[in-house]
Amino acid sequence: MGIYKNHGFTIIEVMLFLAVTGALTVAILAGTGASINQQRYRDSVNSLKSYLQSQFSEVSNVINDRTGGWQCGTDGTTSQVPNGGQPRGTTDCVILGRLITLDDTGTKLTASNVTGYQPAGAGQNANSDIAVLQTYKIAVSAVNQEPDEVSWGAHIVKSQNLNAIQPLAMLIVRSPLSGTILTFVADRAPDDLASMISLANMQQSRDLCVEPSAGTLVGQRLAVRIAAFAANQSAIEIPSASGNGAPCQG
Repeated sequence: MGIYKNHGFTIIEVMLFLAVTGALTVAILAGTGASINQQRYRDSVNSLKSYLQSQFSEVSNVINDRTGGWQCGTDGTTSQVPNGGQPRGTTDCVILGRLITLDDTGTKLTASNVTGYQPAGAGQNANSDIAVLQTYKIAVSAVNQEPDEVSWGAHIVKSQNLNAIQPLAMLIVRSPLSGTILTFVADRAPDDLASMISLANMQQSRDLCVEPSAGTLVGQRLAVRIAAFAANQSAIEIPSASGNGAPCQG
């Protein structure tokens, strides 16, 4: 009758097995987490791009959603009247376009209609889109302003300084003269919104660098670019993050 010996694992072998298995598990989880963070970051960049692109559609396809409880004055402002206002389409104001603002935290977006009133006789000698728009008294409509946020905890920073928040005011209007869509960009909306309407606020592109939430590793930062003289959705793009021309170098 043969003699059989049972060969088991030593404590050292078991410990080595558990250590290797644990290390592999940690590596897999870390890789999965990094992949998820990267995808969320790209989603936040693409969502910002889509959000800005959609505003051009809003300007091209104007919807007047105010009720009869509001009125528009000769200064272009829309106000609510307790005992009834004016039915839609009966005021001398027009919806000129949209104002998109990004607050001083770089996270909160607000899109609003922009209304305008042209005083009698104004604009008779104006022969350019900007000159005509400058004859209007314009204001942000208080009706149904649309708040939003940069997704996944990201925020917008300046391309020249990734530690500095980038506030934004983007005014998109349709010219009453030619029907052309014009875009004016500044760091923030002035008290007198009409002062945004200038060639200087049209002729420079603007890069909005997207910074991920604190502690998230995503590699090279991406940006959403508003091209100079933006007139449609194609003027909003995500430029390449590689090379010397990368917009978010810090």
